[in-house]
Amino acid sequence: MSGQASNLSDLFDDHDHDHDHGTEDSDGVVLAKGTAMAVLFCASMICGLIPLFLARKLRWVSAAEATDMKSKNRVIMILLSFGGGVLLSTTFLHVVPEVDEGIQYLQEKGKIGELDFSLAQLLMCCGFFIMYLVEEIVHMYIHYREKKNGRNAPLVRNLSVRRSRASSEGKENGDKSVTTSTADLIDPASIIKGKDIEINGQGMHSHSHSHGHGHSHMPVTSSDDVTSALRGLLIVLALSIHELFEGLAVGLESSTAHVWYMLGAVSAHKLVIAFCIGVELIATRTKTWVAVIYITTFAIVSPFGIGMGLVLVGGDSAAASGVYSVVLQGLASGTLLYVIFFEIWKNDRTGILQYIAAIFGFALMFGLKLLTGHSHSHSHDEIQSHSHSHSHDVGHGHSHN
Repeated sequence: MSGQASNLSDLFDDHDHDHDHGTEDSDGVVLAKGTAMAVLFCASMICGLIPLFLARKLRWVSAAEATDMKSKNRVIMILLSFGGGVLLSTTFLHVVPEVDEGIQYLQEKGKIGELDFSLAQLLMCCGFFIMYLVEEIVHMYIHYREKKNGRNAPLVRNLSVRRSRASSEGKENGDKSVTTSTADLIDPASIIKGKDIEINGQGMHSHSHSHGHGHSHMPVTSSDDVTSALRGLLIVLALSIHELFEGLAVGLESSTAHVWYMLGAVSAHKLVIAFCIGVELIATRTKTWVAVIYITTFAIVSPFGIGMGLVLVGGDSAAASGVYSVVLQGLASGTLLYVIFFEIWKNDRTGILQYIAAIFGFALMFGLKLLTGHSHSHSHDEIQSHSHSHSHDVGHGHSHN
């Protein structure tokens, strides 16, 4: 009898130890996600405000007064290409396999039936097309407002930073305003076109001639201030849509190492975009308080996405939290795919340096993946092992750990 009592005591001690260990791990993941939210927000704010700070300190009144910005624009393009390589590696070597593992886990638990197709890839494609549709709707509304008011909205550009090497001998259609992705909503390349800015009694009118087809207007009359601010905010929100899903991808991770891994991947391109927005706000001479609102809006969406993931799954994996979390993670992977090919690597080439930067970004995240791969390979096994051990401990009075 005493031996059985001792075994029973050891059983509960082991179970309590496993539970405490799991709680500590979960708390660590929650803490990592909270830290990631703060870091991503602060870093995005800093990168976005740096151009505004420099504009004040260096007395940058207009884009024309910035020096050597063409070479800096090339640097920005290379950094974005690096971010594209980072996201490509993250999407196909981390997020999609994790979604696939989550689906397999749910199928083993009977929550998802056996399918004749790959659900992970289908979810990724759905996320891609959802993002495509949302952006097209936003752009339709923006251009409808432009036609209705007879002018372009602030921040709208036909040229993105990724297209700044387009030939200047091409089309001269300065009055055409058609954007096809949120990449077209910011244009750091405009800072090398600033000498074409004209200021008259009606407002500021900025033309782009260096690349052949950029054109923007930014009325500065007091009656248009509110309308312009609201339009610019809408455009920044459109630019921020995929950032929300990227944050969600971070928030749905199940281990501390994976949270930091995804944070690095998202930051690699978000911080560059934040800087680009700040530069563009200088070029359009946006009021300081309006610019701060734009930058804050862009900076906060990714942390908000992380917070959404944290609320949904806490410190557990997406699979352990149910079908909806795995579905959201799959949709987020499609968003990353959209960002890579429609935002970063779209219709431009800056030479071999861009290629090298992309390869370097891919290789860097692949190396980090190898370092964190061990913990990832056991994440779902640990969930299954804990569940299996708990059920047998209660049902049979002994542990299989």
